[in-house]
Amino acid sequence: MTTTTTIRILLVDDSEHVLWGLGKLIDAEKPEMTVIGKARRVGEALAAVREQQPDVVLLDIFLAEENSLDYLPDMLDAGSAQVLVLTGARDPALRRRALQLGARAVVGKEQPAQELLAAIRRAHAEPLYTRPM
Repeated sequence: MTTTTTIRILLVDDSEHVLWGLGKLIDAEKPEMTVIGKARRVGEALAAVREQQPDVVLLDIFLAEENSLDYLPDMLDAGSAQVLVLTGARDPALRRRALQLGARAVVGKEQPAQELLAAIRRAHAEPLYTRPM
């Protein structure tokens, strides 16, 4: 599949190593995908969504002392980005909650990189048009 526009991605994780690795992974997909910003806290992520209007946000659930799912509805309201939760948490209840709150998908950090890239492509190509209430 060829795309005419670059998928603009915001990375949100409290680990500098994870942000670096995700950045390298996505940079290898240029010009199809590009990282437009990185955030380590919820407040930074909300500001970046409002200001930079990414197409896709890769969001970790646990950001230091914050649970990003508590702010997921605000993030969805702040722009038109599709949110993919990227997490190491294996708790099915957390994953269900992410989807119920409007995440486009939940991808485990243990999953192969190609699955994450495929999820980004799907979220961009087939956005959800309705947000949960």
